Amino acid sequence: MEKKFEYILDLFKQVYGINEDLSEITYGSESAGRVIIKQGRIQEIREKKAVSILPEDAAWQSWNNVNIPFFFSTVNNKILEEQEGRWIINYDIIASAFYLLSGWQEFFSVEKDEFGRFRYEDSCQYLLGITSLPVVNYYFDILKTAIELSQGKSIPARSWGNHQFAVCLTHDIDTCESAWLQGSFYALKRKDILTPISLMYKKVSGNDAWFNFSEILEIESRYNAKSTFFFLPRNKTMFGIKNADYRIKDRKFKTVFDTIRHKGSEVGLHGSVGSNRDTELLKEDIIRTGSDIRGNRFHFLLYDPKVTPGILENSGLLYDSSLGFAEAYGFRNSFCMPFKPYDILNDRPYSYWEIPLVLMDGTLQKYMKKSASDCLSDVGSLVDEIRKFGGCFTLLWHNTHFSQFKYPGWREVYMEILAMCNMKDALFDSCSNILKQY
Repeated sequence: MEKKFEYILDLFKQVYGINEDLSEITYGSESAGRVIIKQGRIQEIREKKAVSILPEDAAWQSWNNVNIPFFFSTVNNKILEEQEGRWIINYDIIASAFYLLSGWQEFFSVEKDEFGRFRYEDSCQYLLGITSLPVVNYYFDILKTAIELSQGKSIPARSWGNHQFAVCLTHDIDTCESAWLQGSFYALKRKDILTPISLMYKKVSGNDAWFNFSEILEIESRYNAKSTFFFLPRNKTMFGIKNADYRIKDRKFKTVFDTIRHKGSEVGLHGSVGSNRDTELLKEDIIRTGSDIRGNRFHFLLYDPKVTPGILENSGLLYDSSLGFAEAYGFRNSFCMPFKPYDILNDRPYSYWEIPLVLMDGTLQKYMKKSASDCLSDVGSLVDEIRKFGGCFTLLWHNTHFSQFKYPGWREVYMEILAMCNMKDALFDSCSNILKQY
């Protein structure tokens, strides 16, 4: 477990901006150290075997008035206590944090959904009801408190310049040429015959209603916000899944890319269907999208934990932002900050960064069946959890959801989320800029 301990400790130091040596922390040994973290029963982790965490496998304790689960331990002690001048953490927060961050449950899972993805219903986040809790950040807060008590000095919370937390704004561009068709279809279902005429006029004039990048940039400029636009480089259906409805090599996209970059925002790659399992396909996608591509989010959030991380590492990309649940908002790896995924087979961190996806419009609208008028309080609670730890709230809002055609009301929800986060002292920025600050 030594390398896994180092991995978690390095990430802890990254979160709090700690540069000094933390050799006073020992894990699994009570012979030395001013902070001792007890080790649980982790034989399966050592032997690289499947571990399924069920509700009865978790030990629940309250930290800062929030009940959080601990794994690999069944003791019923205080989380933190002093013994002869040393501070003891009685639960194995190292193995628990590693299990969640490494995606151990996904790596060993054989059950997949219709798109070959890990099923949310099989996750410990769903089974334990902790999807909206950044549990690893609570573990890190326990360790921070133990170090503060042992050293007699405080460790300041992370800040983002003059802001308390970060909002990473992103847009997946799946369709930007089909409002005339899809919008008209939904209008006709409501017996609205004027909207299709308007949409057809926009299309014939060369301005599909979903080709709305300037509108999105204008909304974000009100908050001095930058964002990342992930573009799909292929438009042919693959494996029964549609790619883009546009051709990225059309000349007008050069103008779009130039406009986005001129505003200080970022053009990223929306990896096409199959690129999550094919190194050459992903590299070709990068070339198709153009120069200065630093990061990716896979279309349909397609991700194979045994294959995709290695493909991302070999692609030369700086970051990925695919790890989120489509079915629910919250934390797929129970962590609200960027991190380097872990290579379970080779026992080392990967070289690229993961910026966890926390919330997307389709989760609220499609999967959770929320109306545009009744979801803001849920989002507010989620934001408060992230703000508590000075974390990063990665938000995905498709360009289609800025339109009154097919998705009425969701543009206003986005604007209300930005206004709420602004009131809570957020930094709004693109994926690349977020990583620079982090």
